[in-house]
Amino acid sequence: MKKIGMLTIGQTPRNDLIPGLMDILGPGYEVVEAGALDDHTMDDVNRIDLNPDHYILVSRMRDGTEIKITKKYVIPKMQGQLDRLEDQGVRLTVVMCTGKFPQFRSRGLVVTPSEVLKGVIEGSLKVGKLAVVYPTEEQILYAEKDFGREGVEVYADAVSPYEDDDVKGLLERLVKEDPDLVFLNCFGFPHSIKKQVQEATGKPTIHSSALIARVIKELSN
Repeated sequence: MKKIGMLTIGQTPRNDLIPGLMDILGPGYEVVEAGALDDHTMDDVNRIDLNPDHYILVSRMRDGTEIKITKKYVIPKMQGQLDRLEDQGVRLTVVMCTGKFPQFRSRGLVVTPSEVLKGVIEGSLKVGKLAVVYPTEEQILYAEKDFGREGVEVYADAVSPYEDDDVKGLLERLVKEDPDLVFLNCFGFPHSIKKQVQEATGKPTIHSSALIARVIKELSN
């Protein structure tokens, strides 16, 4: 049985994500979860300083409640949880977030999805329009810096992966923008949103967690 570490920026278990990842991985894998906020209460989370300069991230508590935190706050807590995963024998861990993270101290491999996803995007779309869908409006301002390049026009939008948000409005805007490629830039987006985007736009759509699950499967074989 191959052990795969799943390191989330929020709380575990992630019953919304793990079943879909396991469908792609198939049999023969043991997923060991750890969350940066596993020992936190909502009161603890509400005391986090949401300074936009520290990069706002979106995740959820184990009861499904959407939360906002900062990268500066969670990085040291992620390192502590990674150490615990590796103490359990895990040597391949995926960070379950599409944000940019530094190199973690590790005894094995740690996959940070942002670089992998960006490589696929840049390798797939040389010229045209890229639509990037974020989980919160606070992240939209990073779209051009992170994904803009010569020959590629970037359109950014946002919709919550966890709350009953205006998906219909998002779909209408994407149809109007007519992008060549859509990138769902959050691990928390359910596969149903990808299906809705593809059906509405008729365009290729990158579902972050599904793509990274396939990378993990390749690395672990």
